[in-house]
Amino acid sequence: MTRRLADRYVLGDEIGSGGTSRVHTAHDELLNRQVAVKLLDARVVATADPAGRDRFLREGRTSAAFTHPNAVTVFDAGEDAGDLFIVMELIDGESLAQHLARSGPLPVDEVVRIARPLLGALSSAHAAGIVHRDVKPANVLLGHDGRVKLADFGIARRFDDLDESVTATGIVMGTPRYLAPEQATGAEVTPGTDVYAMGILLYEMLTGRTPFATDSLVATALEQQSRPAPDVLDLRPDTPATIADVVARSLERDPAERYADAVEMAEALEESDGVTRSMVATEAARPIPDMTAVPAAASGVRFGDTQVLRAPDDDEMASRRSAG
Repeated sequence: MTRRLADRYVLGDEIGSGGTSRVHTAHDELLNRQVAVKLLDARVVATADPAGRDRFLREGRTSAAFTHPNAVTVFDAGEDAGDLFIVMELIDGESLAQHLARSGPLPVDEVVRIARPLLGALSSAHAAGIVHRDVKPANVLLGHDGRVKLADFGIARRFDDLDESVTATGIVMGTPRYLAPEQATGAEVTPGTDVYAMGILLYEMLTGRTPFATDSLVATALEQQSRPAPDVLDLRPDTPATIADVVARSLERDPAERYADAVEMAEALEESDGVTRSMVATEAARPIPDMTAVPAAASGVRFGDTQVLRAPDDDEMASRRSAG
């Protein structure tokens, strides 16, 4: 039997699922458009967090108030027959998680291409006082038309609500292997928390794995506290050093040592990518010297690591004979 939510949304096929949620295509009969609907069992939410229902609806409103070309638009949120639901823009494509599972580590230029719009969306969110708190491949959608969108601002929180969030309730939101150290220990979250998650995302796109590969909150926290994040160059030596530096700074344990927010990280990524492209272009444009038939007694000048040799002329040869 076809299910209708809020006397408006007709559910279609299931297109995704998580531990406590599932996502369906749906038809919005009021506006005659296709949408995506995420469903959560209200009883499960209430068991995990007595204030979970109110939190979900409040944060649904927060998400709906935030718009950006590279963020999945939230249209509506509510409750129906024991399920909490959030109605979102439907993207024709796949998640970054699916893309990585199929393709493995990505080319550096593709990593930068995907990271740019994500940082753009986060920059806008941070400027609006919103921390995403759950940046991960499953929440990055890659459209068949080339668009990149960040989804699931459903657990986002405004800075002025932080006193009611993780620290106050003891509830840690997010996926363990993508949590910043302050999230894993229940401390205050800031834009730097999203910067850390973006660092993990860059690391995974470059290497095919996360730096702290655990699915346990406790294990993640212990690993983060006992050792620094591994160097991306250890697993992906061809990563440009400038981009490896961006990853390393993003993954600093102390939030004060990271980029302050997504704006600063985006600027650093643009600068590092520009330096890399300039180096590649310079190397490609460098003339290749003609090294054929060069006499052993030739002299020359050095350009970088290449020595361009010049054959001595007749006067030089005569001078050398006289000196000998």
